[in-house]
Parts: sequence; C-alpha cells; structure tokens
Amino acid sequence: MNERLTKRYIIKNIENLELSIPLRYERYYINDYLRIQKKGNKCESETLNEKNIVIKKEEISLKGFNELKKTAYKKIVRDSYLYEKDNRISIKVYLEEYKGLNRIEVNFPNEEELKNFKKEPWMEKEITNSPLAFDKYLSKLTRQEFEKELKKYLGE
Repeated sequence: MNERLTKRYIIKNIENLELSIPLRYERYYINDYLRIQKKGNKCESETLNEKNIVIKKEEISLKGFNELKKTAYKKIVRDSYLYEKDNRISIKVYLEEYKGLNRIEVNFPNEEELKNFKKEPWMEKEITNSPLAFDKYLSKLTRQEFEKELKKYLGE
C-alpha cells in the first residue's frame, strides 16, 4: 500500500459510530524491518522497507510466531474496525500499553480523492505526520513520550 495516500486522524470516542465487528491484532516488532502479528487466528511475518511499507508478507505457524515473539522489543495490541458508512475508513482502537489511542485511517485510491477529502465532523485532529500515525513509530516511544503525544492531539 502506498502510505502517502492515507490520512490519519485521532478520535476520543467511537461509541456512536457504525462499525464492523473488530479484528484483534497482536503485533510484535523484532527490529525496524521485521514484525510478526497474530490477526485473529492467523499468524504472519511482515518485512518492511525503510519507508515502513510492507514489502513481503507470509503466513507463519503458531509455534514460529511464539518463538519469534520472544525476541521482540515491543508488543502492540489493537482492535481494527471498518467504518460501515465508508469503506475507505478503518479505526484502530489500542489496548494495553497504548490504551487511549483511537486512530482513524482513511485510504484513498488516487491523489485526487486525497486532495478533495473533507474529514467527517466526528474526526478530530490529523496525526498523519506524528509518531502516533504508525505502529512502528509508536513502538519507539517511551510511556512518557506516548502520553505527551496523546495529550498534544487530544488536548487533555
């Protein structure tokens, strides 16, 4: 996926949105270019390039997943929802260490749609260029840095 065709926003509360049933992601970052994840019951290995774009994805066994996760420097758990009124929009609700972060991702098929996009009234501040925008960068934040970033965008 071309990450430049995605905008990211933050939202405090998802309660009144029409959302799909969530899919649980349990991600482990092994290094800057390798992460593994359990997506529902499926285990995967993803290789990232220097721009944080997945360049290789393969299914791995649960045993392989459990062995690799022991070598991870960070774990991120989140639920992913699709917004029922617009299939370009997904919402990531973070759990555990990153609880409080609810990230909206809007994916665009082309530059024109990206340029003409008007955010929904329920979408809050844009975080596309912040460390909260990508799990890889989120994984590098200390607890204090995470709380500072969250406060910056949620204003609490």
